[in-house]
Amino acid sequence: MPDLSGQPLADLKQWLAIGTAGEDALLLRLLDTAWQICARFTGHGAAEWADLDEALRHGIVRFAAHHYRERDEGAAQLPAAIAALWRPYRMVRL
Repeated sequence: MPDLSGQPLADLKQWLAIGTAGEDALLLRLLDTAWQICARFTGHGAAEWADLDEALRHGIVRFAAHHYRERDEGAAQLPAAIAALWRPYRMVRL
């Protein structure tokens, strides 16, 4: 698992306008889950945050933020805006 406690966590907290560390453990779990879903969706397995293209990183942050905001609503499908960010990176198998 990549270290998501630096820039990824800071980006997510900025996206959600969270200034305290009280939610960091939850946010890190959400980032990790979003990272794993991105890897399954695209078929890419980058080892580090910096190895990902900007669109993939942005989609991971947005997806983690989506799960944070909708955490009481239960499981949901991948939002279309995030799928659109990741789709160009999806590995196609013939």
